[in-house]
Amino acid sequence: SSVFVGIVFPRELALSNFPEPWAPASLSRKMKFRRFRWMELPKRKRQAAYLGSTVVSFTFVLNYKFKECVEVVGNPAQIQNPNTIWWLRLAYGRMRSRWFGSLSELHVPVALRSSLYSTFAWRYGANIDEVRYPLDSFRSFQEFFCRALKDNVRPIQHVPNGMVSPVDAQVVNQGFFTESGARIEQVKGANYSVPAFLGFEPVDYLKEGSTLAYVVLYLAPGDYHRIHAPCDLQFKVGRHFAGELLPVRPSFVSRFSDIFSINERLVLTGSWKFGHMNMVAVAAANVGGIYLDWDERLKTNRLRDVVSHCGGDVSTKQFHDPVKLAPGAPVGGFRLGSTVVMVFEVPKDNFKWSVNVGDKIKVGETLGLVE
Repeated sequence: SSVFVGIVFPRELALSNFPEPWAPASLSRKMKFRRFRWMELPKRKRQAAYLGSTVVSFTFVLNYKFKECVEVVGNPAQIQNPNTIWWLRLAYGRMRSRWFGSLSELHVPVALRSSLYSTFAWRYGANIDEVRYPLDSFRSFQEFFCRALKDNVRPIQHVPNGMVSPVDAQVVNQGFFTESGARIEQVKGANYSVPAFLGFEPVDYLKEGSTLAYVVLYLAPGDYHRIHAPCDLQFKVGRHFAGELLPVRPSFVSRFSDIFSINERLVLTGSWKFGHMNMVAVAAANVGGIYLDWDERLKTNRLRDVVSHCGGDVSTKQFHDPVKLAPGAPVGGFRLGSTVVMVFEVPKDNFKWSVNVGDKIKVGETLGLVE
């Protein structure tokens, strides 16, 4: 029995009159907590947890080291958001493009060639009637992609005071600038640094009364992928920047800045009638191959190259005898879809574009002229 205020109660009755948390039986029922025991988890769940934590930790370390590397080397590409660039390079690695390039070089059986290439042409709108050689003569998909065209299917317009398009492409941006350290748009909504893109400051070469014009030409998968000279010009220097191989389609580059200044590219620098001239071939995801018709030693997307925005060297070649080309002369090409950017000097207020943003243009058609 228990005593409460001088009155004797049975023990069970006394406990029932106390608040429930004070009752030992109720306390044991309410507080049935079980200590977590890691080793009681199924083995597969523990292995998944180990793997997940390892991947997260490794990813965090790689992200941190990439940003640290860009900072240590001085951010030569003038990247505005290294974190975003790191995730993009993780998704579109250079190794993936090398694998795709090797796949595109595989021998295609003769019996399958016509149907395979015709299907590609139908899917991407390529005009196979313009192709110089029969479809079954292309031993690999890459050979078909770099196909030559029949004579006179791309007549070169006579523009003595202007230039023609060097490629079959869509005009995705164009404009003018004169300020040092300029950032211009890849496509509306995203930009990149011109000095980082070219490897030097083009404004330093401007003559009095001149300005710099630029145009971005995107080559879709179905387009003719060889590059031609846009005017009478001469190239004196070539610069190869080892870089990433991110997509360059307008819908992609409009969402992320600095794509052009970190992608693999070849910068050809020289002069034309009105001053300084730069033609840049920008590689894209899958293969990343760029070639020159007059220099077979150029190799892009090589296994051991260190990307230039992480401290890799820029390969520079001075042409002792300037490469002189007439309008429409062959320059080189791409082994898969990409972009050509031209940055060139023109007389201020006198140069007029013959095309608008969004227009499709072909090799030899007038791009712009000095009036």
